[in-house]
Amino acid sequence: MRRLALYLVLLCAAATAGYGLTHYLRSRQPEDQWVWLRREFHLDDRQLARIRSLHDAYQPICADHCSRILAARQRLAELESAGRRDTPEYAATLRAWDGIKHECQEATLRHLETVAAVMNPGDGRRYLALMTPRVIHSDHRAPLGIH
Repeated sequence: MRRLALYLVLLCAAATAGYGLTHYLRSRQPEDQWVWLRREFHLDDRQLARIRSLHDAYQPICADHCSRILAARQRLAELESAGRRDTPEYAATLRAWDGIKHECQEATLRHLETVAAVMNPGDGRRYLALMTPRVIHSDHRAPLGIH
């Protein structure tokens, strides 16, 4: 009987711990990207405001690139599903898609350099070291975000 009581107490403790852990993990909010950027790169109010301004100014450029990349990808998918991979139109669309991806990559790298220039030199270099590979290796299927 004592053994059964011990098992029941342990079972209740495990269930309570599981519930508590689940509740804690579900209630946690992901850290805001600006909070992360400020903390990670030691930004003061002026630096953060300037970077937010640069980010806001870059958003329309990024949105344009994204919409053009999406349109080219959709057209390629349409041509593929129609069995038209070996057509001049497919080749032209593929070249256009590659060109837009390159344009996006170059513009984003310039933007990152502008953002890094607002930071303290060491933090700016670390920011570029973190973000540049993400841009270079992006498949252009999702936004990069700032972290």
